[in-house]
Amino acid sequence: MCERVLPGNTPPVICVRLLGGFELLVQDEPVPVIPSAQRLLAFLALHEGVVTRSTVAATLWPDASAARAAACLRSALWRLVKPLHALVEANRDHLRLGTAVRVDVHLVRSLMAAGDVVALHPVVPVTVLAADLLPGWTDPWVVAERDWVRQLCLRALELLSERFREGGDHFRAQETAAAAVRGDPLRESAHRRLIELHLADGNPAAAVRQYATYRSLLRDELGVSPSPEIQRLVDPLLRA
Repeated sequence: MCERVLPGNTPPVICVRLLGGFELLVQDEPVPVIPSAQRLLAFLALHEGVVTRSTVAATLWPDASAARAAACLRSALWRLVKPLHALVEANRDHLRLGTAVRVDVHLVRSLMAAGDVVALHPVVPVTVLAADLLPGWTDPWVVAERDWVRQLCLRALELLSERFREGGDHFRAQETAAAAVRGDPLRESAHRRLIELHLADGNPAAAVRQYATYRSLLRDELGVSPSPEIQRLVDPLLRA
């Protein structure tokens, strides 16, 4: 899912995936990584650029003494797999993810920043965009990034849905909008997009069902009602 980062669409040597769970790919083949090395790679991937060794050690081993945390860091570095290019570039005081390593979250962010959201579709599956960052990981540094990454990916799904609708591809437009709803069932903009697509396809009953589902979720979870904007979409149908 990271090949578009390189010139000429050449597949990268190394790819780290964080969406939907940790995975390291070398030449498109999954490579086993021990848990401590997974956390090291994920931390460096989420903190682009140079990070001090002391910061990495203290963050990944917060309950250990400084000396013990430094030793754990050295062990994790030593036990990293050794592919064609360095996974981690290190000197005496600093660490950074290897420049040859591509990261799925970086790809989503860079294409969104460039306004090239359509390029995401053949590279990052819709199901991955709807997935959480490192699900099941409870480290504070992961939790702190998870919501931001989720919002980034949900926004990407909504933009993809709009681009597909503009291009007349209503199947993919609905697919990506539905994925955004699955990613955040309380996200009104995603439900609104699905309702608009059902109406555009001449399926008023599906639009009303989508609205009713969203309204029930809001009342059950938050005790509030949908906004007037989304209500206006279905009011003519409900009155009829």
